[in-house]
Amino acid sequence: MASQFSLLTTKRFMPLFLVQFLGAFNDNFFKTILIVLIAYGHWDTHGWNPGVLVAVATGLFILPFILFCPLAGTLSDKYDKALMIRYTKLAELFIAVAAVAALHFDDIYFSCLVLVSFGIQSAFFTPCKFSILPEHLQTHELVGGNALVSTGTYLAILLGSIIGAIIAPLGNVSFLDAGIILSVAVAGYVGALFIPSAPAVSSDIQISWNIFAKAYRVIRFAIEQRAGVIVSILGVAYFYFLAATFHAQFPNFTRQTLGADNIVLTMFMVVFSCGIAVGGLLNHAVLKGRVHGGFVPLACLFMGVFGIDIYYAAVAYPAAIAGELHGIFEFLSNIHGLRLFADTFLQAVACGFYVIPMRAIV
Repeated sequence: MASQFSLLTTKRFMPLFLVQFLGAFNDNFFKTILIVLIAYGHWDTHGWNPGVLVAVATGLFILPFILFCPLAGTLSDKYDKALMIRYTKLAELFIAVAAVAALHFDDIYFSCLVLVSFGIQSAFFTPCKFSILPEHLQTHELVGGNALVSTGTYLAILLGSIIGAIIAPLGNVSFLDAGIILSVAVAGYVGALFIPSAPAVSSDIQISWNIFAKAYRVIRFAIEQRAGVIVSILGVAYFYFLAATFHAQFPNFTRQTLGADNIVLTMFMVVFSCGIAVGGLLNHAVLKGRVHGGFVPLACLFMGVFGIDIYYAAVAYPAAIAGELHGIFEFLSNIHGLRLFADTFLQAVACGFYVIPMRAIV
């Protein structure tokens, strides 16, 4: 069995991997800057509770996936998927310019609008990136290919979150934000030009621009599939629910529950992203290219066990002194801080091991 990493040397996979990586980095770089500025009081929230506003901002990024992914899926069937990806990356160039302007003017409402735009752009890209894999990969390569895409995504989230959380509190570095956001967007578009063609599979399909009706039809179509597919779809949805919830609440959890600074927040994002990457890569070694979900229930069990212990570890962690925040060294010197990091990592490993087989089944 060839190593899954051999796919990274092929033109049919490597450009897509890079485009996905760069897009996920930019989304999360901007999102992390925004939520850190809000959660740690660096921006005027116009009377909004920072904890609520962080959750709202994250929800604004996720909402377009619910509304537009069904339409995007239809478009990716009707048109060449590689061409669709190029259009989405072209749109990202314009959104990147808007992101730079929003950060430069410290405009929280404009920033939320940009976050929604990033979500819409990603929603149109997502069906293309997953549906193009079976056209460019052989069946025995699907688990490895999906694992690499998932791992690359979370490594990109990791890097975007780390750099964004470090840069955000510094202030007066808009030129650095701009350089990163714009250069990554340009590199993503250039990478998309090298993705091999993936011709339309249903060029005569009729496009319905009613996104709500389209979402209903897609859900009904999914329900009509055989039991293994619909269960896998629901399982993947649960994974994204869990992952999105954790990423949305890490700032509030770190700042308000634990009383820790932005470096500790960054470490939580690092640990969670690395855990999912490790879990994703383990699939290829364990499943040996086979597409089945035999280990999914066990992974789900461990997701729950470590998630419960995160709660008890947080309860046991000592409260911060009023007006002060725990730093990373103080956090790591406490047994319950180490326990929180260990639980977060192991739960994320279980998440990575849980989602990849079901994604390949779908």
